[in-house]
Amino acid sequence: MKIINLIALGVIALFLLPTMCFERIEPGKIGVRRSLEGGVSEEDFLAGYHVSIPFWHSWYQLDGTLHYLEFNEDNGSALDVRTKDNNIIYIDIAVPYRIEDGMAWRIVREGFADSYEDKVKSTAAGVLREQLAVFSNIDVQKPEVRQQAADSAVPALNKALSQYHLVATHVVIRSMRFRPQYEDQLQNKQFFIVQGRLDEARQRESVARQETDTLEKTILKDIALKREEWNKKIEELKSRFEVEISTVEAETTRYTRNRRADADAQFAQFKAEGDLAETQAEALGQRLRSEALATKAGRTFSAIEAVRNFKLGSITLNSSDPKFLRDFGSMKAWRDFFLSE
Repeated sequence: MKIINLIALGVIALFLLPTMCFERIEPGKIGVRRSLEGGVSEEDFLAGYHVSIPFWHSWYQLDGTLHYLEFNEDNGSALDVRTKDNNIIYIDIAVPYRIEDGMAWRIVREGFADSYEDKVKSTAAGVLREQLAVFSNIDVQKPEVRQQAADSAVPALNKALSQYHLVATHVVIRSMRFRPQYEDQLQNKQFFIVQGRLDEARQRESVARQETDTLEKTILKDIALKREEWNKKIEELKSRFEVEISTVEAETTRYTRNRRADADAQFAQFKAEGDLAETQAEALGQRLRSEALATKAGRTFSAIEAVRNFKLGSITLNSSDPKFLRDFGSMKAWRDFFLSE
């Protein structure tokens, strides 16, 4: 039984020990430890479990995430700032800020653990009223001027918040308004300004349109002059080329006629000479033929040709006639017939 009791006591101790001897710091929180003898420890404890002696240590957990200080019309805390033109404007502002790294223990030691948010609000209001009093009535309407003023306010704000160990990341100006009476006047003034700028723009548009029309007419005139000039040049070149072409054609015709006449004359001459040569050749051939045929061999050739061309028709001979053998019956008779001397 003693062993069982000891085991039970051990199990209970295991369950109770973490909660009794350790402090759990939640995510997003910064832990600060205070002891009965040493006071606040000079260190910040991040998320996790940390040694904590019961009845000896006490703990503070500060928010380690971004805090947001807001001045807006919804909660009736819009920041009223006097401009350089002595008008009041109401500004909706958001200021994200956080605890300086490693400085949460100082906030606890200096007694700001429960009041630093109120101190931030009062301090930031005074600094922002001073830093944002650079606007004129016209600057309010310029986004780049508003952004520049907001960025310029961050260093002065951090300098004031450093006494509470806080850091502002930036200043966001969400809206700016004048008092309702002046807002109506300003809107009317803006309307007239916009209307005046619109009239100026329309006037510039009219002038630009007139200049464009004049320029367009000038361009069209220049185009017409250039077209006429080029047409004149084209006609001059065309006339010159036509004259040159006519001259070339006339020269070609004259050359062709002259060459054709010369060719015809030479052809007639060559043809006459050829005909003469042919006639002379034929005469020479006839003379040579006659001379050749006049020789003995020529007579023999003529006889051979006569024999080849000789055709004896149907004749009736009387064989009892004594002249038959003398006229047709011997080779001598035929030789004498064809080769008559």
